[in-house]
Amino acid sequence: MTEWQLDTSSGVPLYLQMKQNIIQKIITGEWPPGYQLPTVRQLAVDVRINVNTVSRVYAEVERDGYIRTQQGKGTFVRDRGEWAERPGERVALVEKFVTLVVEMAQAQGITRAELLAALQERSQPNDAHEVRRDGE
Repeated sequence: MTEWQLDTSSGVPLYLQMKQNIIQKIITGEWPPGYQLPTVRQLAVDVRINVNTVSRVYAEVERDGYIRTQQGKGTFVRDRGEWAERPGERVALVEKFVTLVVEMAQAQGITRAELLAALQERSQPNDAHEVRRDGE
C-alpha cells in the first residue's frame, strides 16, 4: 500500500497535496509506466477524503498527461515518453510546475516576493554545478 503524506494543518489544500504526491511518485519512478493507480473510491477510503476530491486530482493529473484512464480497466501511469519533456515543450513543463508551486504558496500565505527570494537564494549555490541532461 502506498504511503500518503497529507497534512491537514499545512494550509495547502488536500487536492494539491495529493496531486503533488502522485506526480512525484510518477516522476521518481516509484510508480513506473503501466502501474495501476488505486480506484478513486479506494484511495478516498485509504486517505479518508472525499471521493470528489480524488476524482478532481485524477482528472487534473490525467489532463497534465501523467496518467490515463481506460474505461472498465482502471487508471494507469503513462509511459515516460508520453509525459516527459519533448523538444519544444520546455516552456509548458515549466509553466505547469510554476502553477503548482504558486498555488501551494498562495494557500500557505506566502507572498510572491517571499517565494522569489527563497527560489533565488536556493538556486544560486547549485547553478554553477548544475547537471546537464541529454548531452546539453
